[in-house]
Order: sequence, then C-alpha cells, then structure tokens
Amino acid sequence: MTTRRTTLRRSFRLPLSLGRKLPALTADVSRGGFSAELPQVFMPGSKVHGFFLLDEQEIDFKGTVAWAVPGNPQAQVFSRIGVRFDEVPEKLRPLFTSFERRPRKLKKR
Repeated sequence: MTTRRTTLRRSFRLPLSLGRKLPALTADVSRGGFSAELPQVFMPGSKVHGFFLLDEQEIDFKGTVAWAVPGNPQAQVFSRIGVRFDEVPEKLRPLFTSFERRPRKLKKR
C-alpha cells in the first residue's frame, strides 16, 4: 500500500528528541508529519513521542511511524523514518504558515 501526501512538505532541518533519549534531525516537516534521520530504526505502526527544538523552545509531539528505511552503521548511513502526527503541534503552526507563504519550486523532469 502506498500513501500519498496530502500536505505541502518543505525541507527543513529541525533537531528533535524521541522519548527524550534519542536525538534525531528532520529532513522535512509538514502539517501531516515529518521524516527524520536517526541512528536507530522504528517499525511502521510504532507510536512515538518527543519534542522538536525550535528557537530553543521544546515543542512536544506524538505520532505514528508510517514508514522506515534501515540505515547501515558500518557505512555511517543513518536510518530514516516518516512519522504522521497524531495531532498537529500547535506551536509549529507559525512555521507551517511561513512555509505556505514561500513560492513552491517546480521539479525539473
């Protein structure tokens, strides 16, 4: 089964912590969720929680892992996961509003 994005995603590096124990970094963020790079991998369907660090402010989130790609520690390649928010973090809404004001770039084919 494939899932289609229903919200605009923007590449945005945002530090985050999963469970206050595992540091990670987002690759992109949207109102629907985010993808992140991290040393460990989570199974799709796993419930996750943590916080984003935005301008030195912790913004809590809860979500569900939608997809996962394991990394390769020997090749120093991080795992990647996609997380769907259970509820959009209220304090991230200004960030999304600023994304939506920027013009979209068309991909060359």
